[in-house]
Amino acid sequence: MDYLFKHIKSKRIFILLLIFSFLFAMPNQQLTLDNIHVYYAENDAKIAEISARIVNEQQQRLSRQYQLDIRPLHIYIADNSNTYKQYSGSSSPVWSMGLASDNHMLVKSPSFSRQTLRGFQHTLLHETVHLTVEGIPLPVWFNEGFAQYEAGQFDLHKRILVSRAVWRDDLMSLNKIEYLIQMNQSQAEIAYAQSVAMFDYLNEYFGVGLVGKCLFYAKKYQNFEKGFKNAFLMSPEKFEKLWQNNVKKRYRFYLLLDLNKLIWIIALLILILGFILSKTRRRKMLKEWENSECENEETDL
Repeated sequence: MDYLFKHIKSKRIFILLLIFSFLFAMPNQQLTLDNIHVYYAENDAKIAEISARIVNEQQQRLSRQYQLDIRPLHIYIADNSNTYKQYSGSSSPVWSMGLASDNHMLVKSPSFSRQTLRGFQHTLLHETVHLTVEGIPLPVWFNEGFAQYEAGQFDLHKRILVSRAVWRDDLMSLNKIEYLIQMNQSQAEIAYAQSVAMFDYLNEYFGVGLVGKCLFYAKKYQNFEKGFKNAFLMSPEKFEKLWQNNVKKRYRFYLLLDLNKLIWIIALLILILGFILSKTRRRKMLKEWENSECENEETDL
């Protein structure tokens, strides 16, 4: 309950700060594309155009694929870290690149955030998913898994993180992932990775149609578990066990693609190979010496 209270409180702070910022600290420029409204500093004009197009296309795609509603969205592009901190308040982890709530999105401009344009695009796609499912009661694993999946963020690094957790027998439970906002960056990365891995399996195992059905019923009944059962004919807990059985087979060997560990594995193999070759050469040399000594003895005789 304490966690829920803090989460709700921080969310309200974020909304109030955003509203306050739009009313009293409106950026220099504003751009509108259909139902997408972007607020930005003058030096981010090109970024604003790209943002409006990306978010608009993502909304259209989510509507077609999952029958989700298209709604007006307001995007604020912070052009420096102080502005981002000012508007996000206490609701933003230090590692976040964007926040979204109640039709408002706050993102860091790539002009200062050290993220690539591709990374910025992923952030926009990710946060658009969150805004599109606003009002549907979703657990963190589903919400974040869905957002990452539809933002194309299920990369090799995340698969390796899941593989590490498998080898360590340290997979996070669905309940533990609910506390993602309280985690440090390292823990959060693992929680994000497992969330998208679970959603990937859910989408692959049941199909896009049933995922859309789950969202529909979860919204209709305002109850995720009821929506999940109606769509997939099983409880989230049963699905968790199903996924855990699958993940051990599916991600076990991704650890071999971990570049850092791969370097050490290769180095170890080279060391072992060198030892074997050295030992083989030594045996061969000793054999040659023995043969040479035998020949010398025969010559002396």
